[in-house]
Amino acid sequence: MTWTHQAAHSLTETLSRSSDTEGVVFAAAALDRTETVTAVAPTAIAADRRFEIGSVTKTMTATLLALLAGDGLLHLDDEIGRWLSAGPNGAITLRRLATHTSGLPATAPNLRIGQGDPRDPWAGYSFERAEEGLRQATVTPGNPWRYSNLGYQLLGLILQRASGHDYPALITERLLTPLAMTRSGVGQRGAGTLLSGHADGHEVPPWEQPLGAGGVEATIEDLARYAHACLFPPPTALGASITLAQTPVLPVDGGAGQALAWIVRPDGVREHSGGTGGFSACVSIDHTRERAVAILVSNQGSPAYSAHLKQAAHLALAGEDPRQADTPRPRPSWRDDAHAVARAFLDGHISQVHARLAAQARAKITPEQLERAWTNKIQPAGPAGDVTIVHHETAASGAVVADLTIQFATKPQRMRLVILPSGELGGLALLPIPA
Repeated sequence: MTWTHQAAHSLTETLSRSSDTEGVVFAAAALDRTETVTAVAPTAIAADRRFEIGSVTKTMTATLLALLAGDGLLHLDDEIGRWLSAGPNGAITLRRLATHTSGLPATAPNLRIGQGDPRDPWAGYSFERAEEGLRQATVTPGNPWRYSNLGYQLLGLILQRASGHDYPALITERLLTPLAMTRSGVGQRGAGTLLSGHADGHEVPPWEQPLGAGGVEATIEDLARYAHACLFPPPTALGASITLAQTPVLPVDGGAGQALAWIVRPDGVREHSGGTGGFSACVSIDHTRERAVAILVSNQGSPAYSAHLKQAAHLALAGEDPRQADTPRPRPSWRDDAHAVARAFLDGHISQVHARLAAQARAKITPEQLERAWTNKIQPAGPAGDVTIVHHETAASGAVVADLTIQFATKPQRMRLVILPSGELGGLALLPIPA
């Protein structure tokens, strides 16, 4: 049995054991210089079924950026004020947007979760809203690395204005069509049909994606074509742009490197994961072994599940058993830690929450900024009642991603916390309430 066949089928088998939700589809592709093998469970799923790939789209947006730079339509060191009504933030460069060093927050202050469709945090959040949010955003000084969906949505808008084509048409004409990804696309473009996503054990409607940061839907065969082009870039302008997008620009924690969207692990593997309200995705490119892996799952994305997918992919690339990815050891008191953070927020002890942040996260936000984020996005609706942990996952590192519901008098709010094995708070976010 070839490595490609063994890797694709072992990944699909391993991942399908991780969920007992009816209707979830698991797909994997493994490829090298000799062949590409895809596997899907259940096996009866048609080849034209599409998955939301979430933030894997960012690697494609970065490639489009490199393409337009090659065309001379823009330059990586252009300031975004050339293309956007940016207010006080116009001096940020395209390169900083593409490497998550703009200082912009993960999401804009005018993205209020629960306003509009409570199941979709991005409902109605158009390019115009993102540009408005840019003007309102407070930039963290010093250009620290800070993952930003806002930054990549703005990059999508800039590419649209620089090229004169809307983002769905641009990515179809310059990337998907040349790579024969004919069943994939943004929205109604492409021949495939979107699968139903899943979260919390049931089907969920698709999200409105923040184009540029997300938005592409792909079949496993088409995503394998993309991974093949990233592993063996064609001798074209597109191939040169794919290579540029994978080239490390600056170091990040743990010896890794940040390229244009792609993270470059210390062992040289290029990777990016993605998660939406009902889907998860991962692509890992190993130039040293001349191997690549792509994974798609029609189940809700989360940081913990993304870490699980990436670890499984790394094991497969090394020719090892992906089942070894299932060995997490969470901190025994993580439930108490999660409740303590929620209660500190509710009691107005924001400085206590800030003090619990891990050093890297604490350096990116002040207590005042944290308080503003809480006030702007939660907007408590009356006195708070019970705090309930409704879902949790444990990453391979032992970090626990816990979803909490806070029951206010008139409506609930939902919060996601990342509790590290040390007990520190690795991150937090507000979530939409499922139907």
